[in-house]
Amino acid sequence: MSSKFILESCVVTINGVDFTDHCSSVEVNFKKNGVDTTNFSAGGGKEQMAGLGEDTFTVELQQDFSAAEVDQTLWPLFNGKTEFPVTVQPAAGSVSTTNPLYTGTCILLDYIPFTGKPGTLAAVKLAFPTQRTGITRTTS
Repeated sequence: MSSKFILESCVVTINGVDFTDHCSSVEVNFKKNGVDTTNFSAGGGKEQMAGLGEDTFTVELQQDFSAAEVDQTLWPLFNGKTEFPVTVQPAAGSVSTTNPLYTGTCILLDYIPFTGKPGTLAAVKLAFPTQRTGITRTTS
């Protein structure tokens, strides 16, 4: 019998800093670019093969300019063009087949320090594209 899963205690780290208490949404996106291999024997339809990966973590963080928090962690990564690890786990606790750990070496190419409307929480939505090996999934 399958069981549905509700995100309640997702764990998100960026460059070793735990941002679980600032993270309001997260997405782990595995993507392979399609390489067109269509030829005249395709029978009227397109044919593709999986090409290079283009995996990305997308997170929304509640902005915080305090020491060792969101802005003071992200700005040096963006400004210094530094690669860094990102990890996401669906729930706190041990890594297992029912609670996998997703890890990638990322780079921050776009940084908008905050967005919001008057009277709303300042937030920053970030895309962390992975470098070379993409996102790995660990179950033990």
